[in-house]
Amino acid sequence: MSGIWRLFQEKIGRLTSWPDPLDKDFAKIRIDKNVVSETQQLAVRHRCSQRLGKGLFFTDEEKQKFMDEVRQLSLP
Repeated sequence: MSGIWRLFQEKIGRLTSWPDPLDKDFAKIRIDKNVVSETQQLAVRHRCSQRLGKGLFFTDEEKQKFMDEVRQLSLP
């Protein structure tokens, strides 16, 4: 641990050690039809792209189906 980080940690006193917050994985979010409809409803209140606001994004099942179809294509 560098001297600057140690000094900062001593002054703040409630920080975890350096690698802990950086090495944590993000939670896997499941995108389904409920998420799409909720996103469309909340788009009125929040700024977002038109594509997201209209619900024009893949659910997990649609994405998996599309990826399987793409993998089946033969390259020229």
